[in-house]
Amino acid sequence: MRKILSHKKLMIGVFILAGLLVAVLMFTSKRPDPEPKRISMVVYADTAERWDNIREGASLACSTNNAKLNLITMLSEYDPYEQEEIIDREIADGADALIIAPCSSARIREYVDAKRLHIPVVYLESLEDALPTDICIAADDYKMGYELGEKIAEEESDIVTVAILSGNDGRDSVRLREQGLRDAITGKAGKIINWPGNRYGADERTAIQKYIVSEATDVIVTFDNSTTDALLDALTNLGHNARVYCISTSNKAVYNLYSRGVNMLEYTDEFSMGYLAAMHALDHAYATGRYSHKQIEYRMVRKENMYDEDNQTLLFPFVD
Repeated sequence: MRKILSHKKLMIGVFILAGLLVAVLMFTSKRPDPEPKRISMVVYADTAERWDNIREGASLACSTNNAKLNLITMLSEYDPYEQEEIIDREIADGADALIIAPCSSARIREYVDAKRLHIPVVYLESLEDALPTDICIAADDYKMGYELGEKIAEEESDIVTVAILSGNDGRDSVRLREQGLRDAITGKAGKIINWPGNRYGADERTAIQKYIVSEATDVIVTFDNSTTDALLDALTNLGHNARVYCISTSNKAVYNLYSRGVNMLEYTDEFSMGYLAAMHALDHAYATGRYSHKQIEYRMVRKENMYDEDNQTLLFPFVD
């Protein structure tokens, strides 16, 4: 009799344990997946196409780390009020991190710092006087400008006239590139002409055309996408030839490099910029350790070497 009771107790215990195990499995299997992090990328310019390479890099990082990327462009190249409004909206909507390409470096940085945010903020450019706590993902902009200036000094005569087209100088990246170039060519060019760019949304192409017809120059230098594109349009409209040295990642600059409208193009690895920016936005401590050795690459490319393997990968990252 005792053996029967013991056997029954054993069976009951087994059933209870089995039921508990089933309950635990059902509970754990029904636990919802964690909500993906929301990364807001707030950038200048009125077209998302300008940011394709950076967006692709950031999207890759987000897709492998349970995060969603939201790219927000502005209605213009330069409107700090609009960019501040977008930043406020993204914070209010619950962004877990911000990646910002500031249209006005000093102003946007000051605006963000005043908010004392408790979420990561990553800047897609070099910041002048950056603090150790600032997260900046960019190539060395001063060095880019300096090396482009060295190349001009090497390839052009010492009596050459160089026009420096200073567009969008409210951005530290552009200003640092220009300073580097000036430091490199001072005393090595016959004459330097200063053409102030337009950062306030007027017809920049028309202004550049006036410069071109009013002052003779051999070489023209630009430091960013929109100014480079405006220059190339102005030269085409006038049917004018000049030796163009530029820092740009625009499709128009690459096309003109191929058609010899651009003598030399300095091109940045924006895909890696986007990837690293997103990784730092998701986990700054991890990214700092994991990618501490990683420097954003840039290359000086001309028509003759644009299809070299490394240059082709940089210029056409999504072409098989």
